[in-house]
Amino acid sequence: MSKTEDYSFYNRFYRIGRRTLSRIVSKKLCFSGDPIPQTEGPRFILCNHNTDYDFFLLALVSAQPMDFVATESIMRMGPVAKWAALKLKPILHDKGSKGIVTLKAITKRLKQGRSVALFPEGNRSFDGRTGKISDSIGKIATITGATIIIYRLNGGYLTTPRWGKGIRKGKMQGKVVRMLSYDDLLVMSDEEIQKTIEEGLYTDAYEEQTAVPIRYKNSRRAEYLETLLFICPACGSIGTLSSRKNKCSCSCGYEMVMDEYGYLTDSNNERVSITENFDKQKELLQKKLLSENEGPMWQDEVTVTLLNPEHEISEEKKSTLYAYRDSILVGEERLDISHISSIDIVQRNRLSIHVEGWSQHYEILGSKTFNAVKYLLWFERSYS
Repeated sequence: MSKTEDYSFYNRFYRIGRRTLSRIVSKKLCFSGDPIPQTEGPRFILCNHNTDYDFFLLALVSAQPMDFVATESIMRMGPVAKWAALKLKPILHDKGSKGIVTLKAITKRLKQGRSVALFPEGNRSFDGRTGKISDSIGKIATITGATIIIYRLNGGYLTTPRWGKGIRKGKMQGKVVRMLSYDDLLVMSDEEIQKTIEEGLYTDAYEEQTAVPIRYKNSRRAEYLETLLFICPACGSIGTLSSRKNKCSCSCGYEMVMDEYGYLTDSNNERVSITENFDKQKELLQKKLLSENEGPMWQDEVTVTLLNPEHEISEEKKSTLYAYRDSILVGEERLDISHISSIDIVQRNRLSIHVEGWSQHYEILGSKTFNAVKYLLWFERSYS
């Protein structure tokens, strides 16, 4: 292990935390899971990501400490999160970067003999399905000699949906899907490793519900759904949905009610999943983006923060954010879609925009019901 890095405080905190905080969290989430095996060398633990508490759940099932990869934006999420980022030695990842620095940091820790836990999607799922996984993940283990452990969490999306608030009382489970030793990796192609990781981590919340229906109890099941769904399925308007308790409705009169199994039943008695609604709004947005309208498609009142390369605040101001077919207007700065390198979302609706050639980037926050997802889908259509 490197002489310049001392993990003794973190190791102690980890052991105490898994006996206290992790047990409390797992009880609240109704979680039970397979223990993560210990190995002689470092472990590279890959896990899907659906709750803000997944760190605690992995710690509960692993007696051997592991270092976590977390977004650098936790430095701006309050004093507790900032303390954790400074004292507990996570590997901080800048979502707007290509990830090379992060991959090097992971490789360094593994070569030091540290176990590392990574959520390869880089994001909690918005629609209940596991997201895209970088094809560079498996290569790290072959470089370092680490054992890959694929760990899948089921039930997380409907326990704490990313768009929602609070915990739904249901059921979560953790399972060791596959272990790949260094010798295993040597005889596998890159494509085989990638396929094994993707298939091992893939979950679909509503496929799980179809197979084994589970009730997720909460008295405010639909609240903040408008931070995910932004197009009314009935009238096609953007930004007219609002939620209260178990209902989400539009100003046109259309209404959806969420049941304890995570499904929405509308005014026409049609029962659909969040995933189906999400896919439908992507289709509706694509059609709107192909229209000839040159005016703004939507606008939001937000707080815009400009961060320097060290992720320190350079400027912060209130502004109006406008989205056009091929550009976004941030205050007086027009950002053409062809010049934007990435748009990401942290937590429910903290929007991050990186521009090609800029060393600085925007971090944008709106109201509690601000929908950042529409900007992400607006940007992603350029790759579809």
